[in-house]
Amino acid sequence: MSRVLRDWLKRWRVCLIVIVLAIVALSVSYTALYFDRLRLDRKLYESAKKSQHAHDDADALGRLDHLTMMQSLPREVVPTADNGRRLIVIGDIHAMDQSLDRLLNHIEYDGATDHIVAAGDMVNKGPHSSRVIARLMELGASAVRGNHEDRVLLALAAAVEQEESRESEECDKEPKTKGDNSTSSCFQADGKKRDRKTAHQLSKEQIKWLAERPLILSAEDLAMYVVHAGLVPGIRPVDQDPWAVMNMRSLIEPPRRLTQQVPGQNGDFYEDHFDEDQDQDVAQERKADEDVAASIAFEDLIPIDTHEGRKWAALWDLRQSQIRKADRRTVVYGHDAKRGLTIGKYTYGLDSACVNGGHLTALVIHVSKKGHVKRSIRQIRCKKYKR
Repeated sequence: MSRVLRDWLKRWRVCLIVIVLAIVALSVSYTALYFDRLRLDRKLYESAKKSQHAHDDADALGRLDHLTMMQSLPREVVPTADNGRRLIVIGDIHAMDQSLDRLLNHIEYDGATDHIVAAGDMVNKGPHSSRVIARLMELGASAVRGNHEDRVLLALAAAVEQEESRESEECDKEPKTKGDNSTSSCFQADGKKRDRKTAHQLSKEQIKWLAERPLILSAEDLAMYVVHAGLVPGIRPVDQDPWAVMNMRSLIEPPRRLTQQVPGQNGDFYEDHFDEDQDQDVAQERKADEDVAASIAFEDLIPIDTHEGRKWAALWDLRQSQIRKADRRTVVYGHDAKRGLTIGKYTYGLDSACVNGGHLTALVIHVSKKGHVKRSIRQIRCKKYKR
């Protein structure tokens, strides 16, 4: 064998060894990433189920017997081409009564032609839950139940249940500080402290008003729903999980489906003022979601209250593009202060972190003389509430 041939075979063996080692390394890395993804998927899935246990337990105790899933807005308050009315949907107020009044002044609220809809989380965190509810009631506003209203009502229900189940000398002796019109201040361990405190601040009439708020408001003439947190695409509003409507932020697929594909990037919202690079990024993200949307069953998606997974609003937008135009619906919601004002083709996220020094946001809707639905965003800056 010639020297040249021996050198060639030696180099070939070295190359083969390098290729084999590279393949082994890639296989190990891929396997590690694959099982890391499986663990993450399982963690998200378990988190989603765990997040719903509190509300499931409340349901089992009969505390949600009188929950109203869905109501229609009175037709007389819905804008048309002839009535010149405005519908004003306001994001999370969180007891910021002065900010609410400033926003009403900013939009030049007129009780003769305007109707207010609060998108939930009217109470807690801020200074004056009772004043906010009193103002909304005074205005004849509509509202949906948010997770904070739900927590306050469940804390009150727990206290009532305890008072009915056993006598408490300490409760009986506790002096009333708010008069006969206030709810009892004797709360036990159930419910978080701020929920119990808020419940104590509200009058019986205010508690009753909150308890009567639906989870979903429908304005069929505008092809629109108002909810607090979100809706799962592909499921009828009346069949939605109440916990999800009040708490969800994202959607994940069941583990059996998540293991069948490499996840794409999350979808994102779009606005009219992106620069060219942002437009390209959003287009890529939306394309990734479109690829996923073509292969998943929307009704199998699992709602979670964190920001992992896919943004429910982005998937809602995609789902609407797949169905008949007559069946498409716009959803106006709050709840997600981290993402802030978020505008999609069929979604409007209005929580702008007012209580933390952000904005209080309103979506103002009217109908032109030609019958076109017009929507505009109005905001005021909030002073951060120091708790």
